[in-house]
Amino acid sequence: MGLDRIPEVRTLRQKLALLADQQQASAWSAELCAHWMGEDPEQAAVLYVDGHVRVYHGHQTALPRHYVARQKLCLLATTDYWVNAQDGQPFFLLNQAVDPGMLQVLEHEIVPRLEREIPNQPTPEQLQAEAKLDRFTLIFDREGYSPGFVQYL
Repeated sequence: MGLDRIPEVRTLRQKLALLADQQQASAWSAELCAHWMGEDPEQAAVLYVDGHVRVYHGHQTALPRHYVARQKLCLLATTDYWVNAQDGQPFFLLNQAVDPGMLQVLEHEIVPRLEREIPNQPTPEQLQAEAKLDRFTLIFDREGYSPGFVQYL
């Protein structure tokens, strides 16, 4: 916050509102992700993908219902897909209001983004020359399993 003492709550809220109104949170998050991946490319070679349902308790928007296992109910919710390094450090988060499923999100959003952003990936020529070489490794739960999808990757 740039202050030498704890600010009053009103001042803190005003400063946070000013920062949030700039609509640059996603750009800042992408910069942090690139920086973290660049610092330790080996950590970025093995990634965990996990989906979490986040229940919405408000009344200001119409969201679809998702099954929430904790409560064994279908509730208004969104789904967050977290992409983490092997030590648990979060690289990025994708929020899906209408969840097409992990396979679709992996294929259309997560894998293309990782192909663009992960540093030190082998070139297509290197991948052709060496059969066991890979760009990165994705680890996910059974929701992302499909023999056809694994073959596609």
